[in-house]
Amino acid sequence: MIYDPGLSLCSYVSHVKFLLQLAYLIMTTSKDPIRIMLVDDHPERSASVEEKLKASGFEVISRLPSAAGLLFQIEQLQPDLVLIDLQSPGRDVLESLSVVNSYNPKPVVMFSSEDDPDFIEEAVDAGVTAYMMEELNPQRVKPVIDLAIAQFKSYQSLRQALDDARTKLASHSVIEEAKQLLMAQHGINEDKAHKTLRTLSMDSNMSLPEAARSVIKILGGTRGKGKDNAED
Repeated sequence: MIYDPGLSLCSYVSHVKFLLQLAYLIMTTSKDPIRIMLVDDHPERSASVEEKLKASGFEVISRLPSAAGLLFQIEQLQPDLVLIDLQSPGRDVLESLSVVNSYNPKPVVMFSSEDDPDFIEEAVDAGVTAYMMEELNPQRVKPVIDLAIAQFKSYQSLRQALDDARTKLASHSVIEEAKQLLMAQHGINEDKAHKTLRTLSMDSNMSLPEAARSVIKILGGTRGKGKDNAED
């Protein structure tokens, strides 16, 4: 913000205060509360946890007494985070979480007394962000959720970076194959082959990898037919 000499100092200060108040209102009202689905087979504890979560600024959109229909409930309500504390979480729970993790991943916090290493590994593979081998404590639930969300965001960033790297590698391989075909069948050098692909990409309004796939489809088939004729 630039100070206008035409304004009195009092007016300028009032204007700054107004802008600061406006910025504060935007920041505090535009951020929606984190929506949590609570799955707990202990009614009294569940009610206490919900009260504590609301007091901490979270929104509890559903309290489920069991994991029955968990996948359906998640798909219907689309929570920002799933908090699970069950006496005996079965593998059907992990199967539901695995489906969610594959198509629409969300941070999941699971409290369980199950200390079997195989089960814990399966839980993590299914998408459980934080696995706590203890009973859910209403007084300590907020920092656990904060940590789970941070871990989830970090993991998703790494996952996206890995997906991007794989996509770039696949695109590079396709482009290289197309260039090799152009060089072999038209007797041109690599630079000319790359320029040809780039021109084709612009003229046909396709990305460079898409243009390369078109070249492979056409010239690759031609090369195959030529080989068959030579064998005949």
